[in-house]
Amino acid sequence: MFQIDAKPALIDQVYAQIKQAIVTGDLRPSASLAQEALATELGVSRQPVSHALILLEKDGLVVEKGRKGRMVAPIDNHQLLSLYQVRAVLDGLAASLCAHQPKLTKKIDFERLLADGFAATKSWDVAQMVAADIAFHTAIYQHSGNPEIFNAVQSGWPHMVRAMHIVLSGTISAQDIWAEHNQIADAICDGDADTARKLATSHAQTSGQLTFDTLLTDQPKSA
Repeated sequence: MFQIDAKPALIDQVYAQIKQAIVTGDLRPSASLAQEALATELGVSRQPVSHALILLEKDGLVVEKGRKGRMVAPIDNHQLLSLYQVRAVLDGLAASLCAHQPKLTKKIDFERLLADGFAATKSWDVAQMVAADIAFHTAIYQHSGNPEIFNAVQSGWPHMVRAMHIVLSGTISAQDIWAEHNQIADAICDGDADTARKLATSHAQTSGQLTFDTLLTDQPKSA
């Protein structure tokens, strides 16, 4: 047996900070990630930064930059379209399962979730819009009765959230997004599993195509 090293806790904190900066766009796609500069900004040594970057590379959020170290991974719109295609199936399944289980559905505060989404849209606060969107879908995953749906979606969320910050910063109608959320919630609450599945699936498919088209237009180098 070896003594427990307390350093992983620091690595986790550094990992979380850098990941958040990448996901929100504070660290832009293809931005260089100099270990010394990151260590100075975070007030830590280079060692936890080095370990954190390795973990982020495994997540697909950081890539090698030849002999120049590492950089933030470019956003790949083809990868995102694939992720949304998978998510469409899972979202449809989760919504359908929720509609079949009214006891679980009653635990979802759709009124608050929708109010938060529309409020964020009205104020055009991108960070709040993204947070509200994640909260809405996560509530459905977690109350579907199938924990593997939530687990399956997790690895793709950081990549989708990166794109959401870009897409929602554009000229799209976020009101339309939340109108679709409202329809999904109504179908679930009505116990209409088939409609809930179709609406949730279509919503994810539409979001994926919108993301693909937006990134294809705005970021051709990331394709």
